[in-house]
Amino acid sequence: MAKLVYEEWFVKFRFPGHENVKMVPSDLGEIPKRWKVREVSEILKRFKAGKKYTQDNVLEEGLIPVIDQSEKEILGFHNDIADHSASLKNPIMIFGDHTCKIKILIEPFSVGPNVIPFRSEDYPEIFVFFLIKNLVQTKEYKRHWNELQAKRVVLPDVPLAMDFVNVVNPLFKQITLLEHKNQNLRKTRDLLLPKLISGEIDVSDLDIHIRNGVQES
Repeated sequence: MAKLVYEEWFVKFRFPGHENVKMVPSDLGEIPKRWKVREVSEILKRFKAGKKYTQDNVLEEGLIPVIDQSEKEILGFHNDIADHSASLKNPIMIFGDHTCKIKILIEPFSVGPNVIPFRSEDYPEIFVFFLIKNLVQTKEYKRHWNELQAKRVVLPDVPLAMDFVNVVNPLFKQITLLEHKNQNLRKTRDLLLPKLISGEIDVSDLDIHIRNGVQES
């Protein structure tokens, strides 16, 4: 839903009040008047990664998630102080230097190898997340941060970007909530499945019926 709103406002230029805004030529085609073309490097601030966490020094459970650059949500956990104190009011983004994974985080976290934490200099992070999300893609095993930095993008006035964030903020709260639920469900599955297979947990007395391949209880 957030992606559709972003595309409507900032790709198709059908943002609130667009009827009264003149389109003008730019290096990237016609854009609304007073919008700017800039390099990504002008709007991002890179942070130091912090303590280096790997598969060998993370926990299966803990207080602070360690973000991985792979498709996995997390590499693991630790119980030390988080290297990056993200929140809904102060989000922080990460970029997988080899995989081009981009994620926006609104809770404290640390990072694994080749994960670059960064923040926007002037624009709200949630807007920048959609702005740069698909600018670079992994086609070969190399570092991609500098390639991302060199990309040129169209930037609106900051107030319009803030209006967009106010619209989609509740969606990011829901995304984080669902990610936590998925993590808990995976833990429950991994705990129960071996016991079900081994017969340690007896389900013979449960009132479970199968109708047309669908379980009913």
